[in-house]
Amino acid sequence: MGRLRVWAVVLYGAFGLVSNVGAQVSPLNLSPGFPTQLDDAYPVNQHAVVIQPAIRFDKTASGDGRGRQTIDVRWGVGAGTELFVGGTGVRGPLEPGTMDDPRAIRAGLLYRFTRQQGPGGLEPSLAVRTTVQIPISGPGSNPALRAELLSSWDLTSGWFSHTNVGYQVVPGGQPGLQSSGVNGVWFMRSGFVKALWYDIGMVANVSYSQNPNQLGGNVLTPEVGFMWSIAQEWILTCGGGRDFGGGTTEATMRANLGLSWVW
Repeated sequence: MGRLRVWAVVLYGAFGLVSNVGAQVSPLNLSPGFPTQLDDAYPVNQHAVVIQPAIRFDKTASGDGRGRQTIDVRWGVGAGTELFVGGTGVRGPLEPGTMDDPRAIRAGLLYRFTRQQGPGGLEPSLAVRTTVQIPISGPGSNPALRAELLSSWDLTSGWFSHTNVGYQVVPGGQPGLQSSGVNGVWFMRSGFVKALWYDIGMVANVSYSQNPNQLGGNVLTPEVGFMWSIAQEWILTCGGGRDFGGGTTEATMRANLGLSWVW
């Protein structure tokens, strides 16, 4: 039976809390949106499958609220390789646009090409993630393509550092995604994960990106989140944050509650 790849085994050993269950499912593994936007360079274990439903809510400075129900499926198709697909079931207004199209099917590939040689190693684990978003309802049908470089360091003593750099392009104005005239958006994220206990982790990160709703504008987004391995195959996540610098289209509140089921 597959399990999430465990990159915290040495950490658990340092705490004297290594167990078969703890080594099979780590609450420190990150996926985009679980619990924050920060991603790591660690794919799902080979042959493992992870189903991740979540409820998400954001509110803009103009007073508009938007709720979404998402589900993502991740599959460890090979050593160091993960395939994923996801979509949105319930959503609010399309405007203002976001980096994640609220009416599209998302699919892509994560491939890790280097691996850190032990905790504290100078060379991080590095991976690339590619994502395509294809709208399936509403006005417009232009797909978006995203490419990201992901790096992850095990800093020892219960600390992990992750950095993401990426670029998303859409061939034209797309309601619900980037506004008209903003055909490409660059972004970067950096943050830390801390093991609070063998089954509980905390993440804090900051994103800085081009504003998808305003040509020439930039947005800063701090976020915090928690991960709790409530059972051997279940990880509960929650996160929140807000935007700064986006004017009337910035999100004054972002919140999500998700669950990962591994087998």
